[in-house]
Amino acid sequence: MFKLIVTVPVQNEKAAAFEEMVKPLVENSRKEEGNISYDIYPDVLHPNCYIILETWKSDDALEAHNQTPHYLAFAESINEYLDGTLTLHRIEPQENGDFPGLSPEEC
Repeated sequence: MFKLIVTVPVQNEKAAAFEEMVKPLVENSRKEEGNISYDIYPDVLHPNCYIILETWKSDDALEAHNQTPHYLAFAESINEYLDGTLTLHRIEPQENGDFPGLSPEEC
């Protein structure tokens, strides 16, 4: 299992259209067998930037996702909405299964 964090900066005038375009990606990705969670949020600190949070069971599940019609449609059209570079971050669990991070006690 692993998590992906994708930041998507969108052109101001295309934000509403982007929100409509991405709905099939989110709705269909959630239905995939290898998907644990798939959500998109507007970044309140950065106008017209969206954050996609994904959790996948395996690399095979992500590879299968990347071949689905809803992902391919997103990949084909995303560039017309971007205002900058889409970034991808991957977080993997530690050996004990927990995801790395500082607990409140450690801060």
